[in-house]
Amino acid sequence: MAGDLPGFERDELEQFIQEYMQLDRQVQRPQGIYSILPGSREAKYQDSLQYFLDPRRSHGFKYTLLNTFLDCINFHEFNLPGQHVEIDDEVPIADDAADGRIDLIIAGGSALDDHPRWAVFLELKVGAAEGAGQTAKYADTDTWNLNWFGGDKLAVDELDEKRYVYVKRAGADSPSDGTFESVNWADIVSHLEAETQDSLFQYPNRSVIQFTDFMQSLKETEGMDSSIDEDELTERLNLYFDYRDLIQQVEKANSQFESDFEDVSAYLQDHWVDKVIGKYDFETSGWRTSDSGQAEYQKIFPGYWAQDPLNDSSTIQVFYRHSPTTELLRNQTLRFRLRLPPARNVHTNEQDSGHSFNTLFAEKCTGDYADQIDGALKTINADDVRLNNASALVVEDYPLDPDNLVGSYFQQLDTAINEFCTARSGLPNVINGVFEDVYRTVFDEEPAGEFSGCLKKKS
Repeated sequence: MAGDLPGFERDELEQFIQEYMQLDRQVQRPQGIYSILPGSREAKYQDSLQYFLDPRRSHGFKYTLLNTFLDCINFHEFNLPGQHVEIDDEVPIADDAADGRIDLIIAGGSALDDHPRWAVFLELKVGAAEGAGQTAKYADTDTWNLNWFGGDKLAVDELDEKRYVYVKRAGADSPSDGTFESVNWADIVSHLEAETQDSLFQYPNRSVIQFTDFMQSLKETEGMDSSIDEDELTERLNLYFDYRDLIQQVEKANSQFESDFEDVSAYLQDHWVDKVIGKYDFETSGWRTSDSGQAEYQKIFPGYWAQDPLNDSSTIQVFYRHSPTTELLRNQTLRFRLRLPPARNVHTNEQDSGHSFNTLFAEKCTGDYADQIDGALKTINADDVRLNNASALVVEDYPLDPDNLVGSYFQQLDTAINEFCTARSGLPNVINGVFEDVYRTVFDEEPAGEFSGCLKKKS
């Protein structure tokens, strides 16, 4: 690959970056997509806000914009990445003998719970004024038809926190009944731009263009200063012309690097199993490997920790996972996790015993077995321990050698397996104690088979 790289000069690249950073980044594109798309501005803004605030969508901003938006409306929620978030639009009232649809509802909480813990109710206005009694009716609504893991009701009285927000133009009137708090589109623009101004290069280029279009259209709606500065735009384009060859070389190099990381990821997925079974006894130990087609889900686990208590291929599973994704490889990191997935029908649903497997597992880890688990983890020095949240229970990141990325990945994977899976820490024995205790309580039966103990190295 090295022979394919363009030979640009480091000093020239640094000079280009310095000059580019000195220019104002807020230059209006000649015509934004919102000037072309048909339909009302309110509908377009509603769709865009829902898209950009949803951390699960493909824009790549993850939780950045949602966190910033919640800060803008003074709704502070701790550890959003550790929660499940639903954002739905045109949500109908579920109360009997009542009708109406609110523009957006943002709801969040634990993925293990059957109901959101908090919610923000948003009514968006661009040109139209509030309908007669609209916000008062929404504030008095007890139940909404919001989807949450198969359930279709959001009961307001079950929320710990809630906020009603009326988003409007700065010059428009606020609701007179006082049930909704008002925030201007201009305030939202200011908060979102302030948060992303210095980090836009971290996000996908197409998403940055879409987001910039959205912000620019909101500025035009609010009458904010958005005219084209021809001198500034000319200066920016001249900078491109001056460094055009360099920019094209960097783009070519970046494309090649992306391909290289994908090649490394695919190679690691194809070969890690051969590496570990050459060192560890998987044939007689009862342990298994699972090389999923997705880089994120490469598993090692005792076969005993994969049970089918409901007899319908609904597998209870506890496993160790490593993920040779391109993102982690770029960060020169091997991430190894003890994982309990949140499969709803068998892991998180309450069974006939009155317990859900994951909830009780977390309770046992932080209660009856806390001292034993703590003793086992002292030999691992884990980066993140979340035993009270049955998902990624224990996480450790291992650094990779950039001069030997593939070789060091296999070496660190060996280190991780030795620390997490063998008798060195004894962690599998402790976790199995929790597993069996919880399994008996939740499903009122013994797990099938026998636990084979910690993974052993080949002699």
